[in-house]
Amino acid sequence: MSKVIDRILVIQVGKSDRVFAVFDIGTTGTRSVLVDEEGRELSKTYEEYPPVPHDLKPHEQLTETFWRTACTTMQRTISSIEGAAEAIVGVIVATTRDCVTPIDRDCKPLAPTVTWVDNRSSAKSKELMEEIGPRKSVNKILWFQEQQPDIFERTYKFIHLDAFINYRLCGSMVSDPSNARYGPIDHETLKWSDDLCELTGIPMDKLADIVDPGTVIGEITAEAAKATGLRKGTVVVMGSGDQQCSALGTGTIKTGRVKATTGTGTFVITHTEEFIEDPYVMFCNPAAIPGQWILEGAIPGTGLAFRWYRDQFCETETAIAQQTGQNVYDIISASAGKIPAGSDGLVIFPFMAYNKGIFYNFGFIHTKAHVARAIMEANGYGIRMYVEMMEGMLDIEFDDIYIDGGGANSSVWRQIIADCTNKTAVLPRSRDSTVIGAAILGTVATGVYGGFDEAISNMFHVEERRGPISENAEVYEKQYTIYNKLMIAEIGELIELTS
Repeated sequence: MSKVIDRILVIQVGKSDRVFAVFDIGTTGTRSVLVDEEGRELSKTYEEYPPVPHDLKPHEQLTETFWRTACTTMQRTISSIEGAAEAIVGVIVATTRDCVTPIDRDCKPLAPTVTWVDNRSSAKSKELMEEIGPRKSVNKILWFQEQQPDIFERTYKFIHLDAFINYRLCGSMVSDPSNARYGPIDHETLKWSDDLCELTGIPMDKLADIVDPGTVIGEITAEAAKATGLRKGTVVVMGSGDQQCSALGTGTIKTGRVKATTGTGTFVITHTEEFIEDPYVMFCNPAAIPGQWILEGAIPGTGLAFRWYRDQFCETETAIAQQTGQNVYDIISASAGKIPAGSDGLVIFPFMAYNKGIFYNFGFIHTKAHVARAIMEANGYGIRMYVEMMEGMLDIEFDDIYIDGGGANSSVWRQIIADCTNKTAVLPRSRDSTVIGAAILGTVATGVYGGFDEAISNMFHVEERRGPISENAEVYEKQYTIYNKLMIAEIGELIELTS
């Protein structure tokens, strides 16, 4: 069974209010949110995807699941507020990136969606590894070309999730550069590359058109209105990748600010003025603001590791949560908060998504609460690693780190991040900075604000500033050394595995 969580603020939307509807299509669930022009979340619904059928490969998903959850969550979100559909002036889609689906001319999937966590490759991918570089969607498409040639030939388009949802909403099968960046794209022009398409054998006409974020791409169709509860004719604005929107939603659009999002994976991002060619173990990606760039480090599987822990070890906590209406992660976090900083020596390297999970120094003194805290601490170590790399690369020192995502809901986790990085953790009013960033794109596209600086000043708000605890920071300084040794021992093998 999928899990649905509603958060409704009892507000009646007036005729003069301007509201933006945001679809946040994630790896493990979909969130639909209504946001006003001041960055307030008026109503939101989240639905976790149900377990995938056993015949699917690891890290595949039934494509229709994304659309079904988008429809049901938006219906519930809109129905909670009187007059909401009429007040919505723009619809924006933000998605997890590098998720590839082969579809036919009617946008019906010919195979399950291959998500970003999937590392499948092919003989041609390995042969062209240097030319392909970080364009991971190319590897996925070449896998279809080699392993399922019939599907490859029948495919009308290989599309990312933004193109799939956009098409269902307004009939425009278009992607933004943050998603297209994983395909055979030219990083200078942010258009499909003739040379790469010829080299890989991926026909350009099998790829969706690329449109800049903040562009009006159509209107909600009658069919989509019936499915989602949105008003027919409502403007649809081109969104961006979830992390690009998160960077925009935290104001990470100028040099000097860094943010970390803890969700299915953890993403550490800062702004850069220009494209950086192949930064070591990081990526330089198009930003949500056309013409700008972000420097990004990814820690795959941190949230997945926490979910694995929940599913495998927390039957009691899950039952209590169901009986009391609590969030099971709040219960887990509370138990982890009773464990001392450093988890009594336990260090976890949480790359289970790549079959690289390590439990180091695990002993009889450790309880399952230690494991929960050690997973949270591993996230803090990973964030610190990328922050330090960015500081060195850009010759800058960050005083604060802006945090968002599901992990930011936990005060224990927020303190761990502050202590591990020895920096002030800044918590936005909205933990869903991806949603705020998508709404910002909507406000600028529809003329509510004259530019991104104005939109951010009105829509981004700080709720908490949490400094590091010195004695905890000292413990983590020692533990971080151990984490780094584990990382160094595995990083070469990991890069080879994911190339």
